[in-house]
Amino acid sequence: MKIDEIIRSNRKTFALEIKPGGRLVVRAPGKATAEQIQSVVESKSEWVNHTRARLAKHYPAQDPKTFKPGELFWYLGEQYPLRLTDSHRPPLELDGAFLLSKSAHNRAKEVFIEWYREETRAITQRLINQYAKQNRFKVGQVRITSARTRWGSCSSKNNLNFTYRLCMAPISIVEYVVLHELAHLRMRNHSKAFWASVAVLKPDYKKDKAWLKKNGFLLTLD
Repeated sequence: MKIDEIIRSNRKTFALEIKPGGRLVVRAPGKATAEQIQSVVESKSEWVNHTRARLAKHYPAQDPKTFKPGELFWYLGEQYPLRLTDSHRPPLELDGAFLLSKSAHNRAKEVFIEWYREETRAITQRLINQYAKQNRFKVGQVRITSARTRWGSCSSKNNLNFTYRLCMAPISIVEYVVLHELAHLRMRNHSKAFWASVAVLKPDYKKDKAWLKKNGFLLTLD
């Protein structure tokens, strides 16, 4: 059975997760071998197939973006239509609609990703600066990635990573993801104590967490 992503950590047990769209994500102990991981997955094949079938009913498959005029694209929880423009600079901007230069249409996806990347960088950095100062978080570097299944992550060196897709979500969701990763700077797990620390930073985080789980699959260019 095909595994789409393996996330290793200092956990002691295995966990399988099916993402909307059917992607299989395996969370495994850091020292687990490929054979051990595959064995666990095969032993849960019936559950995997059942869960994929159930999710398919609730999360219809999304067609990849074609970048045709009129197509809708997300930004901070709102959808805006795409329009082509004769302007050459900038290649993409948002002004009531996404205005894409005709000269950049043949590389539209690349242009959109770069635009989203810079927006996510600016928004997350602003939030990090705000909360780090208030709570004395020590943050290393901030990187914007192309991760497809992770909204954010925190490294052992206190570097924070966020997918470029994050700015497609409502600002409350962006704030939740940033605070989630900031909380990991002090607690590298998902224990009850960790979630309690997130609640101190964002008392309504459960609402945002539920929204992301339900709607996150929509926020993509693929």
